[in-house]
Amino acid sequence: MTEQNRAYFLKVIIAQKFIVGIIEFALALGVLALLDKDIGAMAEWFAGYCNLDADKGYARYFIEKAGLVGNNIIVGASGVLFLFGVLAFVEGYGLYIRRRWAEWLTVVSTSLFIPFELYEVIREITIVKVGILVFNCAVVYYLAKHKELFSSAGRTP
Repeated sequence: MTEQNRAYFLKVIIAQKFIVGIIEFALALGVLALLDKDIGAMAEWFAGYCNLDADKGYARYFIEKAGLVGNNIIVGASGVLFLFGVLAFVEGYGLYIRRRWAEWLTVVSTSLFIPFELYEVIREITIVKVGILVFNCAVVYYLAKHKELFSSAGRTP
């Protein structure tokens, strides 16, 4: 792999981190839009929209559980999404300025999700799940192997 190819894959990783951060921020704001809403009624409407029998089985169970979701859970979920967005932006910016701490932060944070992604692939194989798993494994391998791209002081690409 040439230096130019290595730098290109690093740019792909940086772009992915920023895109994920933007999506997570948007989701955090979207979840906040559910404050003071009747989530149970929304779930019941959605079950009807999907032509599910809302009076039986799993649909009834999920509608009942959705009815228990209150503002505290909504704020908590939004906060977690916001923190994940911040983490993605910190990783992306740190990788952009080529900081060693960002390399390790990205390796650790990405590695933590690989067992869950592997479980999902084993549970049901889809091209999207396999693609995400392969991409994240490639990110971890790439960042752990190519130490020469990073210095402890950092440099602008």
